[in-house]
Parts: sequence; C-alpha cells; structure tokens
Amino acid sequence: MEATDVIRVMADPQRFRVLAAVALGATDREQIGTMSGVDARGVLAATSRLESAGLLAGGPGAFRVDFPALRDLVRREAVPAREALADGDELDRFVRDDRLRSLPSKRTRRHAVLAHIVKTSFDEQSAYDEKAVNEILERWCEGSGVDHVAMRRYLIDHQLMFRVRGVYARTSETLPAPGDAERYMEAIGLD
Repeated sequence: MEATDVIRVMADPQRFRVLAAVALGATDREQIGTMSGVDARGVLAATSRLESAGLLAGGPGAFRVDFPALRDLVRREAVPAREALADGDELDRFVRDDRLRSLPSKRTRRHAVLAHIVKTSFDEQSAYDEKAVNEILERWCEGSGVDHVAMRRYLIDHQLMFRVRGVYARTSETLPAPGDAERYMEAIGLD
C-alpha cells in the first residue's frame, strides 16, 4: 500500500463513509450500510476496494480498519525521506553551496530541506524581523526560481519558525511577549 493509493481510494465519498462506519464499529455489510447511508451494492463495492487497498481487514462479518497497516504506511512515508535527506548526497539534489536548487514537492522532503536551511541560517536564541528573514531567504532562493515569500510561509507551516507580529524565531520561547513585539517593531522603525 502506497500513500497515493490510499488518497485515491479515500477520494471517493462513498468509500470514505464506508471506512468511517467501520472505524466507528460496524463489522458487517448491513451495519455498514445503515451507519454510512450507502446502499448494499455500494457497500459491497466500497468494502472490496478498501480491502484490496489494505485499509480494511477481517472480511465480511468481521470488518475492521487495518490501523497497523496505516501506521506502517506513515512510518514508511515520513521517516525514510527525513533520513534520506540527512545524507549529504540526497540533500545535494536540492541544496548546493548554501543555495537552494529547488524545493521538493513531497512534504517530508521539503520539511527536511527547510530544516537544513533554518539550522544553518537562523540562530536558535535570536529573533528576526521580517526584513531580515526575507534577506536570508532571498540569498537561499537566488537563481532557483523558488519564491522566498512562499518559503517563509512554509517555515511557519512546518513549524520550523514561529511568528508574532512580524517577529520570527526558531522557538516560540524566543518570541517577544504580547506587547513587546509592538515595542520592538517601533524601536527598529517598522511601526
């Protein structure tokens, strides 16, 4: 089972409702139909497809969601990509000479590349205004076609950087307390 297969299977609303019914305790097709609001023919098709995708186990009368298989899928998808990017050869596909060549589309790889950029460019105990963050990211993005503003958003989305009123830091503890951000911005002339 691959993540893309799971997404394709779950993209169908009827299959999604059937899987939800099983997750909520339905074990046979009749219960599944009652709980999901899907007709008998739809339940049969959905359970067959969910079983072939590896999301359901147990068979008719004893259906259950195969949570161990889902956990294994998450481990396979998340962990190897981060470990692979820890290897310098893999990281070189995206970063070379402190410049970003491209940004991976896969979330786990993108996270690893962004974590590398944050680790090498931002001090853990410092706070940065937006202009300083932009300057650092612009240097990384130079010649790559990657937008530094999108990267800044990714840093927040991936929780590699935190932001309060235009002040950025690697840890939320480093950010100024409420009201301090405004005083900081005034002090550096960005009010």
